[in-house]
Amino acid sequence: MFRAAPVLFVCLSVVATLPAHGGQYRGQGTPMAPMPGSGGPGTPGPTSGGRPAAPETANWQAWWEFNKEPFLLLRKAEDKTPTTGSDDFYLGQRRTEARADTLAPTPSDLQDKIVPALARLLAAEHNRDIQSACLVALGKIGRDGKGVELENAIVPLLARDDQEVRETAVLSLGIAGRDKALPILSALVRGDAEGKRLSDRAEVYDRTRAFAAYGLGLLAMRSEDGALKQKVHDLLWALLQDKEIKSRDLLTAAVTGLGLLRTERSAHKRLGWQTVEELLSWYQTDLGRGDEIVQAHAPVAIGRLLGRGSSPLHQRCKEHFALVLNASQRHSNPILQSAALALGMLGVPAEQNADDAAFARALQQHYERGHDRQARYFSLMALGRIGGASNRSWLLGAYEKSSKGVERPWVALALGLIADAALRRGEVDVEVAETLLRDLRSIRSDDVRAALAVAIGLCGHVAAVPTVMQQLHDEEGQERLAGYLCVSLGLLGDPTTTPALTAILERSLRRPFLLQQAAVALGRLGDKNAMLRLLEMLQRSDSVAVLSALAIAIGDIGDRRSIDPLVELAGNAEITKLGRAFVAAALGGIGDKDVMPWSVPLSEDCNYAAAVDTLTNGATGVLDIL
Repeated sequence: MFRAAPVLFVCLSVVATLPAHGGQYRGQGTPMAPMPGSGGPGTPGPTSGGRPAAPETANWQAWWEFNKEPFLLLRKAEDKTPTTGSDDFYLGQRRTEARADTLAPTPSDLQDKIVPALARLLAAEHNRDIQSACLVALGKIGRDGKGVELENAIVPLLARDDQEVRETAVLSLGIAGRDKALPILSALVRGDAEGKRLSDRAEVYDRTRAFAAYGLGLLAMRSEDGALKQKVHDLLWALLQDKEIKSRDLLTAAVTGLGLLRTERSAHKRLGWQTVEELLSWYQTDLGRGDEIVQAHAPVAIGRLLGRGSSPLHQRCKEHFALVLNASQRHSNPILQSAALALGMLGVPAEQNADDAAFARALQQHYERGHDRQARYFSLMALGRIGGASNRSWLLGAYEKSSKGVERPWVALALGLIADAALRRGEVDVEVAETLLRDLRSIRSDDVRAALAVAIGLCGHVAAVPTVMQQLHDEEGQERLAGYLCVSLGLLGDPTTTPALTAILERSLRRPFLLQQAAVALGRLGDKNAMLRLLEMLQRSDSVAVLSALAIAIGDIGDRRSIDPLVELAGNAEITKLGRAFVAAALGGIGDKDVMPWSVPLSEDCNYAAAVDTLTNGATGVLDIL
């Protein structure tokens, strides 16, 4: 599956090849870089001990990379940013509305230029990277083009003699979110005769079925059709009841897909409540220690289905997860991690509901006494998600007591979440910002300062800009730290920083992580000239990592002036196949129907530490896609 080059690891080493079936790396450690052509049914990419090598997860960068997108949206006074957890938040505003001042593509651009260009490239090339990139791009756009019916362009690739391309084609149908994909995805999930015909195989591989299950969840999330939602529920719930299914990938995909049935619309709420009851019962069933990594995804699915609230069902779920966190009986680490995440998704501040004070205490106690680092850190982030004056006060105290090298970045980010919520209400939390600024000036650890910079950006305290600018000036040679300082400036939103960020962008052609973060910051600041610079850099770069960073940045900015040059590059046979694949990825980003990436409903608050291969491992999962 066509994915971005490892965006954090490229700071540390040179990436020589495109990860064929993966690669947008979200944490530290050593990600994979599989050669094109690697992999097969159920075994894509290089392995460690027979399985793809997963990255280290207990670091703050991994959390940020999975959860950053909603914070990086343009946060202007006139914007009507959807509330976290709402249907509008998950589906996103139309990009044509949100990008009105960044020359957003028109319907004609999409129908007459981008979609036909991608369809032509998809049909003309047999190259894995190009086909995968085109498929995802078409899914992001999610509409027909001149002479192109979307499903007709995608479905033939379900039978391609390449497992990666087949999986990408399956998922792209879900990303597109069109009701007509329901029978196709349903047949693949069931693995029935029609599914076998579509995949041109004697059996539908479990990995393919898993990708179809993720796709069905994405499709149901978008649909207004109650009957379609019910059909998806019935299909995915049947998988969890089937004792013959042993694939963790398929079962995890079913749980995750069920978690996308959330709706704010009263006509469909009953199905969501029913699904919560079913998942809670299934989660509490003793299926054996080996299946707990799959059951661990149920609390997150429940959190997505219910959202934040204090209904009797909310309180019953919260009581159970709080009990799990601090029970005398020792639970597995994935179960503990997901219980903490779910409390952060369901809880409300004690100031709004006094009963929820007990759940905040459960999270606080687990942070202080828990044995699993990841569960402890997720407890901190859950407190930040819940917010409120009492959690803020407790986190400030925890910040001062935390170890500077390991725990302080997490507490800082949790405080940043609370400050971000205040900023969305029109309030700047000066006390939190100044506390973080104090340490940004004094702490020497690059890793800690990078986390502090992001947290300061979340505070929106414009008075911090001179300090962050000075740090960036002094530390530009430290690519990762400098990249997060750029993110901080983008979040702070001061347009006077545009010239400095532009200069860094132009000096960073061989520093892809810094280049991408500077471009993101410029796009967030509304710099309409950033795209022109990025496009010129795209045409003269031959670095996989840089091409990946440029494609992401061009797609994020979404400037229609880049469409014609990119369409021309897509049809230019003199451009390398790899380069044309990234051009396709950029076109998909420009034409994306949503403000946020399609994967946000799956990535936000996911338990990436308990992930199976088809969800994420840094290489072969749905969340590793560009």
